[in-house]
Amino acid sequence: MIKSVENYIARNLKNKYYICIIICFCIVFGLGIWKVLLPKTLSFLSDFFNTQTSKNLEQLDIYSITSDQMSDKNIALLWSKTIYTNIDKSVALPRVFLDYIPKNIDEYNTSTKKKLFISILLPVIILGNELILIDRELMKIAFLDKNVKKIQYYSKKYRIKNFKTINFFEISLSQMNEINEELLQKINIIPISMILAQAAIESGWGSSRFVKEGNALFGEWTWKKNSGLKPKDNKDAKFSVKVFDNILDSVNSYMLNLNSHPAYKKMRHYRMITLKEGNVLSGYDTSNYLDQYAEIGYEYVLKVTSLIKNNKFDSFDNIKLEKLN
Repeated sequence: MIKSVENYIARNLKNKYYICIIICFCIVFGLGIWKVLLPKTLSFLSDFFNTQTSKNLEQLDIYSITSDQMSDKNIALLWSKTIYTNIDKSVALPRVFLDYIPKNIDEYNTSTKKKLFISILLPVIILGNELILIDRELMKIAFLDKNVKKIQYYSKKYRIKNFKTINFFEISLSQMNEINEELLQKINIIPISMILAQAAIESGWGSSRFVKEGNALFGEWTWKKNSGLKPKDNKDAKFSVKVFDNILDSVNSYMLNLNSHPAYKKMRHYRMITLKEGNVLSGYDTSNYLDQYAEIGYEYVLKVTSLIKNNKFDSFDNIKLEKLN
């Protein structure tokens, strides 16, 4: 590390002396010469510092990038470029999960903004699906081991039918089988393309106040008092929008909602049949069962499917994260 610092100083010492000489020369010989040399000096300074920034970015390890650094546009664009390069080359994405969308995302042009939004969300979404599959395997093990406490835990988490009336310590074999079947239908992955489309719609591609202040990507409501963010245009609303510590928590909450709420029972049944028959679970087709997600009903389905199609989100459905060592 010390040698690299010494080499850096040695390489740039002449440039720094050159800058000092120009400034001193202009002070001594007056404004006339300053007018002549100023444009060239500023051009040199710009090139010098841009070169150093470029070198620093080339040496930047994507695994060391933090959410706070993403407010730097150079770093944010490097991140986006790296993710898209991996996708283009069919290389697994790095296991780096940012906590939030940059607050300055609106400063980018539309195309760059969309790419940045997608590149930040993709690793987080894939991780969310991995966590669901872990839940699925642990649930299966709980039934094999007849671990009543674990079965009760997953039954509560995924809101199985008549949960509050079931005595899990005096449960019949037929009831146990019914719960197992219901949980197998509920605990499963959500298509990446559908998640991206809903996140883009609900958050305005990361621009909404709810994302910037509460990492709320999907506009989920809560009726708990003194909780969440109230809509500014409806401060008397009885609901608030849920807030999260990070965007992974928001993704996990959204996935749990789709996997547990009665409103999406048909979606889960479609998913089960599709996967059981060995077919590809596409976000475009799965989105047809989102008519109860928003007050506009089937019009919401059309918005989601249109976004998936127009942005070619289905190309992301099979992307993976790099394997754990």
